[in-house]
Amino acid sequence: MFSKNLLAQFQLSSHFLYSILSKHMRIARVYFSLSLLFSLNSYAKAQQCDHESSLSAYKKHSISLLSENDAYADQYIDRYYSAGTSLSYTSKEYDFHCKNTDSNLAWMRHLTLSHQTSLTRFTLSLAQDIYTPLDRSSAPSTLDHPYSAYLRASFGVVQRTESSLENISLSLGVLGPVALGYETQKLIHTLTHNPIFYGWSKQIKNELIINLEYEFIKKINLWDLPYFSSDLLASLNIALGNADTHFSLGSRWRMGHNLGSDFGANKINTGMKGAPAHNDRFSLYVFGGIFARYQARDIFIQGNSFGEGSGVRLESFIYDGEIGVMTLWRGVRIGYVYTHRSKTFCSQPKGHDFGGVEISVGF
Repeated sequence: MFSKNLLAQFQLSSHFLYSILSKHMRIARVYFSLSLLFSLNSYAKAQQCDHESSLSAYKKHSISLLSENDAYADQYIDRYYSAGTSLSYTSKEYDFHCKNTDSNLAWMRHLTLSHQTSLTRFTLSLAQDIYTPLDRSSAPSTLDHPYSAYLRASFGVVQRTESSLENISLSLGVLGPVALGYETQKLIHTLTHNPIFYGWSKQIKNELIINLEYEFIKKINLWDLPYFSSDLLASLNIALGNADTHFSLGSRWRMGHNLGSDFGANKINTGMKGAPAHNDRFSLYVFGGIFARYQARDIFIQGNSFGEGSGVRLESFIYDGEIGVMTLWRGVRIGYVYTHRSKTFCSQPKGHDFGGVEISVGF
């Protein structure tokens, strides 16, 4: 009897010990598998970082001033999209994939549709747009472009790879008299001795603006010689908001020296937005582009989102054509763009031309 009880206790102890060992073995196997997976992932990431080491982060911040005005195309024209001004700051580039992985902002590396390792920059900008009709009188036609002004602040994230660029931006602003369009235009026209517009009392009413925009640019190299090269910048641009909702496709063809220094000229309201330079090498090129856009919403033509609209009918399909020149040296970039835009509203007699000047300084 005693031997049977001893055998039973031994079997029970053996079973208990086996269960504990089995549990610890399962934990050990899981731990080993996770450790192996982590090691393989770290090795793959290190290999990827080494493989893409040619993607060098630009260590300079930049300040950019953009000015678009129809007077830059023809000094005797002042109508429709009359002027746009933007002052922006762009940070240095951060490598959140390989070097700055411990940063609190490292999660922003996921704000991309590209599967490639990218470098990240942040942008802050303050901009104002001014729109006027063809008629300068105090009682413009109801079929003419409405008076309007748009003042906004924007925050953006820029992701760059060797052959692509992504811009994601959120704009918060105001439309109407609080955007100070009348005051700005009157000051500039007084200083430059230009005629005054008298119908600003008829401008679109105040409204809070929220707009989100996404842009993707793909660089396609056409040829690359020691001192002369050419590429094609294909772009997709989508905007969603109560001020501007559109879908746009286009391309820009560039020819010149050292095209690898940037992704083309910056613009405020048309074509592609681009980005500041990402190296200090000397660059000089000419370019031309064409962009087609489906415009679903344009508050500057259609009027306020609530209440009675302007009564002006929007052209749904529009295009922009551009030519320009850009130069860069040691972080200073200067460029000019001439843009032709097709009719943006149905009663508009013909398209509209304006120029743009960009000055950007790296520091």
